[in-house]
Amino acid sequence: MAKIGDIVLGQGLPKICIPLVARDEEGINRELDLMAGLDFDIVEFRIDYFEGLEDYTRLKDLIGLIKNRLNKPLILTLRTKNEGGNVDPSEATYFGLLEKIIEDRLAEAIDIEYMRKQERVVRLVALAKDKGLTSILSNHDFNSTPAREEIVTRLETMIGMGADIAKIALMPTCPDDVLNLLGATSQVKSKHPDQALITVSMGQMGTISRLAGGVFGSDMTFASVLEESAPGQIPAKNIRRVLGILG
Repeated sequence: MAKIGDIVLGQGLPKICIPLVARDEEGINRELDLMAGLDFDIVEFRIDYFEGLEDYTRLKDLIGLIKNRLNKPLILTLRTKNEGGNVDPSEATYFGLLEKIIEDRLAEAIDIEYMRKQERVVRLVALAKDKGLTSILSNHDFNSTPAREEIVTRLETMIGMGADIAKIALMPTCPDDVLNLLGATSQVKSKHPDQALITVSMGQMGTISRLAGGVFGSDMTFASVLEESAPGQIPAKNIRRVLGILG
């Protein structure tokens, strides 16, 4: 089973992660104020939203602030435009920043986009393991959902590359797309019962995957406070109760 800090994925209900998506320190502090008292497990800092991304000292200081205020395990994510994010760095910049974050152990987990040069991704996963960080290999498609077989192939490839957590988030165009995502999740989980998975069907149509994904083998769901980091996220104040009802 994979862990993010002291949170074990795959035990009990799916874990709840709230992304921070503010552009500056003032916005982050406002989001942190709103998160006080909410029932959640993990926080994700979407550093691609942060206007000070190129100032590593400023970024490092803000990460320290987040950890001190929340005392929750932290995922750091640099989501690029090809995967629905806000930045378009060169390969060298992308891998260089993630390597530095891992070397400095700024978080408990690091998100790595798997559809990049495979040898560099594998090296980054190995570095994370060496430094004690949990690696999340991720793939996002905000336009469509491939066939079930392709979803399985992508998740299996992530597992083969050494991912502690394999994550895929896809946009459905019809109800069958949601069923394919859930079916692929169940298929991979049945084959790899100890492998942590995060699978999401986005948008309104895919909301059921955020609520009932645990039934099919998804180990974490994302909830919003102010602004969604992906379409269809459910407000954090409601989600634990619904997860408990679904079991």
